[in-house]
Amino acid sequence: MKFKNLFLLSGILLITVGCQSTPVERKTVLSLELDEISGIKSYQKGEYKKSFELLKTPATWGYKGSQYMIAFMFLKGQHVQQSTLLGMAWLAVATEMETEDWSDQYRALYSSSPPKQKLKIDKIVEEYIRRYGMKSQHVICKKSATIRTRKVKHVCSKSDRLSTIYEIDLVE
Repeated sequence: MKFKNLFLLSGILLITVGCQSTPVERKTVLSLELDEISGIKSYQKGEYKKSFELLKTPATWGYKGSQYMIAFMFLKGQHVQQSTLLGMAWLAVATEMETEDWSDQYRALYSSSPPKQKLKIDKIVEEYIRRYGMKSQHVICKKSATIRTRKVKHVCSKSDRLSTIYEIDLVE
């Protein structure tokens, strides 16, 4: 009888130890919005390291303003290794909002790329939309006009549904 209980207990222990659960990370919508706002302000001041650190979490959680800024950090090599491929991937994901200026920038950069580069861009864009897109991150974004300017403001909110959060690729 003791052997049977010991065997059962060790089996349960093996199963429990063998199962590695994925850690659940919770962020409030307010913290993501504040990081995005602060990150964009830091970018505008030329504080690229600080900006990247603030923007990377909202970007991976599907926030379009953060994705847009990170796109240009990669395209220009600001605090990160310059990468047209990664920059175009982030820019494409940001253009899910269909902001005219952003879409125009993406199309202009894409059309000037050589055919082999376009194939690489297409492949990575598909992957980034799968990882960081609005649907996969359960994000709803809306555009609104800002007061006293002609700029468009993007307001995103993440639902309470669980989604997989991926790290940012720093190299191609």
